[in-house]
Amino acid sequence: MKKLATWLFAFVLLFSLALPTATHANTDAMKFVVDGVEVNGYEQPFMSHGEVLIPIENLFDEVGFQVTKGKNGQVSVTNSYLTVDFNAAAKNIQVNGEKANAEFPLTLKNAGNYISGEFLSSLEGFDVEVSEDEKTVNVTTNRVKDVEAFLKKSMEAELNSFSADMVMDMNLETSTEELGSMDMTMDMKMDFIEKPMAMYMAMNMLMQADGEKEDMDMEMYFTEDAVYQQMDGVWVKDEMSQELLEAQLDSANMLEQFELLKTFMKGIHVFEYEDSYVVVQNITTEDFKEMMSEAMELLPALLPDMLGTAAYDSEVTVTQAEATEVKEEATNEEVTTEETSEEATEEVTEEAAEEDVDEVVIEEELPFEDLEGLLEMLNLDIKEFYTVSTYDKATLFPLDMSGAIHITMNVEDVDLSIKMDLSGNYTNHNNVKEIKVPEEVIKNAITMEQWFEELEKQWAAEEVPAE
Repeated sequence: MKKLATWLFAFVLLFSLALPTATHANTDAMKFVVDGVEVNGYEQPFMSHGEVLIPIENLFDEVGFQVTKGKNGQVSVTNSYLTVDFNAAAKNIQVNGEKANAEFPLTLKNAGNYISGEFLSSLEGFDVEVSEDEKTVNVTTNRVKDVEAFLKKSMEAELNSFSADMVMDMNLETSTEELGSMDMTMDMKMDFIEKPMAMYMAMNMLMQADGEKEDMDMEMYFTEDAVYQQMDGVWVKDEMSQELLEAQLDSANMLEQFELLKTFMKGIHVFEYEDSYVVVQNITTEDFKEMMSEAMELLPALLPDMLGTAAYDSEVTVTQAEATEVKEEATNEEVTTEETSEEATEEVTEEAAEEDVDEVVIEEELPFEDLEGLLEMLNLDIKEFYTVSTYDKATLFPLDMSGAIHITMNVEDVDLSIKMDLSGNYTNHNNVKEIKVPEEVIKNAITMEQWFEELEKQWAAEEVPAE
């Protein structure tokens, strides 16, 4: 027994000597301030051997970097311009792919990873200062303080035309074998001119589901005269879409559009570097719900006046609520006879019942009253939403963008998981001089009404007659 006690004592002594931070360091947590904002959390900076040690995840989460934790003690942080990879197994740190003169992990405390203030100060855009009493550590970064002013200024940049290449990879997973899963890749090329307003877009979409592949090509020309879209190999002229898109892009509505844009500014950080600005956005589920609620309050006032009249240029649908309103108005109007009023209201009501029964049913049976109710019903959960855009510092022209999005939801007891990876580049700034619709497209294009009529004929031909 005495011999066993001696061995236990020796083991405890050796173990205690292997923990220098517990025996030689002041482990009292310090006040942690990043860009003037105090950061709270389980992991906090502390002093060790005269050097401040700073928690990695807390720091880079706060400043807006994307933080990814891997296996074997690997941590990666990035805003696309600056990427730092911490590798515990290899005991090293890489900055933008090059090995740094620092070891990792420098220390572990509270199961968190810490780096030295000296190393952090060596990274572009970071500066560390410890108070004289060693009770506070201040980290300042190169983040732009007035994000709203920056975004407004970027919208006012003298960019009249550009070209863009965009790629989106999407994966859809469901909880049922019947619906299965789907992979989609969308490759888009676009030329855009603001004045005179014009746009050309060519898109290829490859979809794979249940072992089958479908490859689709689409094109669109937008001009001041009309929008021409290629649908199933047929060119369609759509003047309604042209009017809506023109109103959306009208520079006269810039202020109103910016008011709407401001509602989507949560989670945005802007980093200033020597030649560029890097704009990142990290959105949580609660951020998204709050932003959508604010946007929906502004949206009705921002819709163009012509939307109400243009909608009646095409086929009009009358809901039961609208029919009732018309009926009441007709009843209150001065008419020569009561019979005339009754005939008018009955005609509207019957037309609504015959033409739009499905829409009436939907209105009466909606299980939610507003957007917030819809999001709750769908059980929407944003697992990841991180986007990055780079702007030229001198011109504020966009240069590139990327993003990773993962959203889950539940629709009628079916779980859905949607993952998207986005990437794109902007080029040819102010060098797109003209976008012209080919004469062959103009000559052969049919109207949207004609296209719908052709679709109805196809659907009718595909129906199997009852025996």
